[in-house]
Amino acid sequence: MSHTLQQEIDSLPWFHQIDFGNGILSPGAIRASAIRRMEHYIFRPLDVGGKSVLDIGCWDGAYSLAAVRRGAARVLATDHYVWHEGPGDRRSFELVRKHLAPSIEVMDALVEELSEDRIGTFDTVFFMGVFYHLRHPFALLEQVAKLAREVLVVESRLTQGFVPWPMMRFHPGAFENDRTNWWTPNRACMEALLRDVGFNRIRFTRSDRRFRRGLFHAWR
Repeated sequence: MSHTLQQEIDSLPWFHQIDFGNGILSPGAIRASAIRRMEHYIFRPLDVGGKSVLDIGCWDGAYSLAAVRRGAARVLATDHYVWHEGPGDRRSFELVRKHLAPSIEVMDALVEELSEDRIGTFDTVFFMGVFYHLRHPFALLEQVAKLAREVLVVESRLTQGFVPWPMMRFHPGAFENDRTNWWTPNRACMEALLRDVGFNRIRFTRSDRRFRRGLFHAWR
């Protein structure tokens, strides 16, 4: 069985390196050690026990899985682009769900399709690795913010430099060889945007050792 599972895993594309147990690991650009480090940053100020969690842009589901393992009462994982147009494959996510966390709910949906009328609201919303891929990031951040009853967790590529005022750089073409990279805000900009869409307390973490990315916890 383990040999068959490893073969199935190896036949699929992976972004997250997932530990399936018994020495079975998926390949992945984001190694298991980096995922554990990010989990520490994400969950250190959070208690998701008994709470509902929405994971927007879940890809292979590493952080949806982490929320389940930390006692979340409900986890809804959503994605669309990477499963259909990007380098990912929903079958990878479904393997994670089947073997490690069958309680995770899944929805194939664009960010633009996520609304309170369609999916309701959640105690905690993860919006990680998505913001800078959006053509209209402020409008969609405002839309996503309405889904978070307590806390919104945003992770984004940030613009380099130490400008003290809010600014966001537009990247026409293909920034870092990715045509879906449109915007890089600075820290001050993201914090201002989060306050503007209704969050009062914001915690910033430098989640990338090369200072290219940032993690924001925003509470109401």
